Amino acid sequence: MFLILLSISLISSIGVPAFAESFEITMPSGASDPGAPFFWSEKSTGITTGEITVFPDDVVIWKNADMAFHTITSVTSSGELDGLFDSGFIDAGSSYQRKFSDLGDFYYFCSLHPWMSGIVHVVKNPGTVQSIHNVGSGFSENGLGFEVKYILDTNLQKAVHVSPDNQSLTFRISGTTENEQITLVLPEKLIENPNTVLVDGSMTDFESEMTSSGTKLIIPLTVDSSEIKIIGTKVIPEFGFLALGILGIGLSSALFLTRSKLSIF
Repeated sequence: MFLILLSISLISSIGVPAFAESFEITMPSGASDPGAPFFWSEKSTGITTGEITVFPDDVVIWKNADMAFHTITSVTSSGELDGLFDSGFIDAGSSYQRKFSDLGDFYYFCSLHPWMSGIVHVVKNPGTVQSIHNVGSGFSENGLGFEVKYILDTNLQKAVHVSPDNQSLTFRISGTTENEQITLVLPEKLIENPNTVLVDGSMTDFESEMTSSGTKLIIPLTVDSSEIKIIGTKVIPEFGFLALGILGIGLSSALFLTRSKLSIF
């Protein structure tokens, strides 16, 4: 099954607005022959199943590159006509498009060549890739802290509470969310082995996966979730790097003064 999902590789450093998109499926030359090797071809990938996953308000365009007439006709999962949409005859070189606003699975076939069938899966948009910069400023050698990436349909507050004593990070959600989950990627140098998640004070199950960017967590949410607390086995002490630097300068100054006083005598 072809899934057009928002990438969770999290390579973007800033949030990018989510907009409705268009996807083109071609009926290739010879598709009317039941012995054809395939009957559909998704333009951007070449996937030939006639099955595609989109987000609400995305548009699917079916283009007829065959010499025969074809239709895009809505049916139930058992193949019965349901009247949701019907393109009518699509001439060679012509196309039919439909915007899918409702969630669900929408089955279709060509009424002239019923072996040509497919499905449009419409799923919730998980949101956009966004970042919080300078989390735990002073933890890293360059004093800039860490970057936490996440996917959500609203924002997380920029201020993240870091608690070395409790080995925890606490995030707060700005506003309501229609999503059922948030995806977070936490650098390992910021928090090691995040093993417990509390949403609004209640422990919750979550999915965890190690990636090249850190630990990816997929955490369930409700529409009114407001706080996410993540506990690991170690969180680098807040301002640890700066504190060590200041301590080192202090010790050097004390030793210098001591030596200076001794030299007087």
